[in-house]
Amino acid sequence: MARRPSRKTLKRKLDKICSGIVRTKGKCEKCGRKNNLQSAHIFSRTYLNTRWDFTNQLCFCPDCHINFAHKQPLLFAEWVKKHLGIDKYNLLKEAHNIIYKPTIADLEIKLKVLQDLT
Repeated sequence: MARRPSRKTLKRKLDKICSGIVRTKGKCEKCGRKNNLQSAHIFSRTYLNTRWDFTNQLCFCPDCHINFAHKQPLLFAEWVKKHLGIDKYNLLKEAHNIIYKPTIADLEIKLKVLQDLT
C-alpha cells in the first residue's frame, strides 16, 4: 500500500500548481513585463485559508514583487484595492482572517481539483 504524502509535500505541490496557473497570465499585472514571472500573494501564504485562492495571487515580475509588494506595503495595499476593487479586497481580507488547518485529506482533494484545472 502506498504511503500518503505528508502535509508539507502536499502544500509544496499545491504551491507549484497555483504558481504555474498564475504565471499563465503572461505578464506582470503591475508593469506589463513578460520575463521571469512570479506568483505574488496579497496576504501571506501563512494564511492557509487564502494561500491557494487565486484572488489572493498576482502575477508579478521580480522587480514589482520585491521592490513594490514587499518593500512598499502601504502603496501595494492601495494598488491592490484599486486592482481588485474594494469589495473583492474586503472579502479576501475577511477570508484570510479565518483560521483554517486543512487535513491531509482536504489538501489531497484541493490538489486533485487543481490538477484537473491544468
